[in-house]
Amino acid sequence: MFVAGYLAGDVAMNYYCMAVKTGREDSFRDQVAGLLENSDTGLEGRILVFKKLMRTKAGKIYEEPFFPGYVFFETERPFPRDFSLFRKINGFYYFLPKDSETEPLKGFDYECVVNLKKYGETIGFTPVSFDENDRIVITGGPFKDIGGTVVAVNRRNKRVNVRLDVFNRATVVGLTYYDVRKEDWSQDERLFLERKRFP
Repeated sequence: MFVAGYLAGDVAMNYYCMAVKTGREDSFRDQVAGLLENSDTGLEGRILVFKKLMRTKAGKIYEEPFFPGYVFFETERPFPRDFSLFRKINGFYYFLPKDSETEPLKGFDYECVVNLKKYGETIGFTPVSFDENDRIVITGGPFKDIGGTVVAVNRRNKRVNVRLDVFNRATVVGLTYYDVRKEDWSQDERLFLERKRFP
């Protein structure tokens, strides 16, 4: 049975996910910080806004939300006294996964937040490289889980052009290293070697 709560030192932490207006994540966090300073609210914890580093074609580095439109409330309390205060903040939409039954994240969602926290609130550049003709899988966005082939690599800006076979034709899209992962051939490789050894 899965039990929510991440041990930070000796303290179990719980996480709640909130949908907020995209582009207002930092503003929402700042407004919540003001509420948390007031001990009368009964709220204890902090808002996490996960971000990732990006690079423009000109090489300028900037941050953007890892989960646009979502923030996370980290608290020791499994069920804080009054969540209605969050609902009054400009830009708040609803709690996930179910607004009517506010509860801490569990299972995969919970593990995802815990794993991200290990890297801090800003995720740096992923130390991977790609080459032309590499088979990749897209990790997010409208083409999530679709495979493609790298046709061009811009290592300086950590970007790749990928050929996808979608809409009954080949389409080339530009993506960052964050948006793709190399296709895992390890299982195919193992099966091939086993067949070779034991025909």
